[in-house]
Amino acid sequence: MLSFFGVPHFISQLTNIQQEWDLNTLSVNADYVGHNGYVSAVTIAPDATLCASGGKDGIIVWDLSGKKVLFTLPSGDVVHDLAFSPNRYWLCAATSASIKIYNLQSQSLMDELKPEVSSAAGGKEPECISVAWSADGQSLFSGYTDNLIRVWQVMTSS
Repeated sequence: MLSFFGVPHFISQLTNIQQEWDLNTLSVNADYVGHNGYVSAVTIAPDATLCASGGKDGIIVWDLSGKKVLFTLPSGDVVHDLAFSPNRYWLCAATSASIKIYNLQSQSLMDELKPEVSSAAGGKEPECISVAWSADGQSLFSGYTDNLIRVWQVMTSS
């Protein structure tokens, strides 16, 4: 999995190590080591100052200029995907149990989204496996294991 952030760099993930590559020289600029389990998602903030990675052991937010861990966020479940909000200091995580939206300034969970599904359908509840923000940050698109795309409208209290 690759996440481009500006040219000419990208982040690649190999098991529990992430590497920042310079595409001009085809060399590794930095190794980001911090996860204890596999890494399944990597994303770069719109301003390219932060990177977030997630997997079996939670979420790590990295400072790209300092090449260090800023803080960790508990996910409570396996992280399938991550997305930074394009216009707020938020990070969204698609986990096995729900979608979690974190406020990065306070390093806290702001909201947890779960779809309403009929219990008559029986079986396991669908897992969110992908998330993406709309360009204006007002809608959150999510893909689920029940073959549905759900769209969440983001509201903030004044």
